[in-house]
Amino acid sequence: MSQMHPVSDQTRGRGGRTAEAGRLPNLFIAGVTRGGTTSLFGYLGQHPDICPSDIKELRYFTPLRYGLEVEPLPTYTRHFTDCEDRRYALEATPGYFYGGHRTAQAIETTCPDSRIMVSLRSPADRCWSWFRFVKNRLRIPEDMDFDAYLDRCEELHRSGEDGALENQPFAGMLGGCYADWMDAWTETFGSRLKLMFFDDLVADPRAVVRQLCEWLALDAAVVADLSFEADNQTQVYRNKGLQRLAVAANRRSERFFRRHMWLKRRLRSGYFLLNSAAPTGGMPAAARERLNAFYAPYNCRLAEQLAGVGLAIPESWAAS
Repeated sequence: MSQMHPVSDQTRGRGGRTAEAGRLPNLFIAGVTRGGTTSLFGYLGQHPDICPSDIKELRYFTPLRYGLEVEPLPTYTRHFTDCEDRRYALEATPGYFYGGHRTAQAIETTCPDSRIMVSLRSPADRCWSWFRFVKNRLRIPEDMDFDAYLDRCEELHRSGEDGALENQPFAGMLGGCYADWMDAWTETFGSRLKLMFFDDLVADPRAVVRQLCEWLALDAAVVADLSFEADNQTQVYRNKGLQRLAVAANRRSERFFRRHMWLKRRLRSGYFLLNSAAPTGGMPAAARERLNAFYAPYNCRLAEQLAGVGLAIPESWAAS
């Protein structure tokens, strides 16, 4: 592991820039995992006044979530070398949300006056999506079903170990406890925090991006010309070895594919034809009931927090 350093006064950004280290981001998609953030990153990155990082999840502030220090700032700013003349430099690491006060305050200190976006998804659906994602990425046993997965998640949650770095694949239930981290973001960023809902992003992404452009004081007329193809949708694979190769190749080539999304989509379509299996069905009803019961107290607190910023939990969460 490379040597890591705390964020220092000498490397703090000002207005999205720092003379010593280069361009810093001033627009973040900070959460939540499996909340449509990859698609949102792609949508916003098409706007002429927004420059996305060369790869999506830089995870620069992620070590703070686990009590570690961040790397030297130049390792971060090198991902924004093409952004010098853009109004916004965009970074998207949905795991930042779970870093709470420590991560929120580090972003505010390092990248002052930044704007933060968080996309919230029904906790039960988010957990199911996370399970399918980590299974697709070969991070949990291939034969583990959802009930067994929830048993392991709940066991770790009871012991307070589900937030540990080594247990991240089993943070599926923890990841939907939004109320535990919400205050950190609303208190730190105030009106510079934009909360949205995954349901809206799926139903009408164009409308969501138009609202974000207005919030960012950008020309919303260009939204009519943007592409709104969803990204990072989880597929069931047939061959484990081929899937392992595909995951590794995608990780190594992300910077290239970010510059050639049309090629990535063509290759992805061909790969899905080659190695996708038939869908296994939706979340079992009993598991949904279990998750809804688990999240009930968290959602009650979240409803109070959202009311404080003029929002309400979507009705679809209760129906899901």
